[in-house]
Amino acid sequence: MSTKLLKQLLLITLGTAIMAFGIINFAVTNQMAEGGFTGITIILFHLFGLSTGVSNLLLNIPMLIIGYRQFSKKGFWLTIFGTCMLSVFLSLFETLGHIVPPLPNDMMISAIGMGVCVGTGLGIIFNAGGTTGGVDIIAKIIKDKIGIPMARTMFAFDAIVIGISMIIFLSFTNAIYTIIGLYIAAQLIDKFQEGFRAGQKVLIISDKYQEIADAIHNKMNRGATYIYGMGSYNKSDKMIILTIINKRELSSLKEIIYQIDSQAFVSVSHVYETLGEGFTFDANGIPYFD
Repeated sequence: MSTKLLKQLLLITLGTAIMAFGIINFAVTNQMAEGGFTGITIILFHLFGLSTGVSNLLLNIPMLIIGYRQFSKKGFWLTIFGTCMLSVFLSLFETLGHIVPPLPNDMMISAIGMGVCVGTGLGIIFNAGGTTGGVDIIAKIIKDKIGIPMARTMFAFDAIVIGISMIIFLSFTNAIYTIIGLYIAAQLIDKFQEGFRAGQKVLIISDKYQEIADAIHNKMNRGATYIYGMGSYNKSDKMIILTIINKRELSSLKEIIYQIDSQAFVSVSHVYETLGEGFTFDANGIPYFD
């Protein structure tokens, strides 16, 4: 087994453990619902007393068949692993009982706990290249085919499951707390998806472009690109500097720019994902996230 595969399996195991902990100890214990297939397993738990772990595994069999046709061989086996590990941890935490005591008088903490655990767990799983089956597979396919973020697809399906849960067992108040928890989870998933590779695109217009570019290279160890432009008012030629940096570097870059040219024009915009040297691999071509 390669080191990369071992790391992926360990991360998926960690992610499913965190996710299952949140579902059992915050959602099920406090009479909240969940989204996706885990939400359906909670409905079955309240209706028939079925184990969430067992029902999760059974419900995912059709999705795994679909996943076999849509994913690579490795992706398919990682999804099977994620689905099985989530089912194992759901059953484990059911058996262990209340690790976190019920919080009927502080449902906001329950909602936050559920959202943080589910969002963090799924974020880790997705970044490791896996899923937990079910809606994760559907969301991943839609993201690859259409470009809709996975969190949005999952949130839409969650709303349907919550509606069914309200008919079966979920009170209106707890439905609100469930939605709060799912919103927190969705935001965390998005942050995990973009957090490692997101950046800031900075456009700089200055007569001292050479000095600024040199400072970017020497002081920040970042690359920069010149773009030829022309001012629309006086028709003068302009040299525009384009550089992409991490969010934490923005303050340092602005300080460098305005130390050189206090009149420089600077435009900053968010970049959802950045691939290349300094972001996904170093100067020697060694990946940061392997």
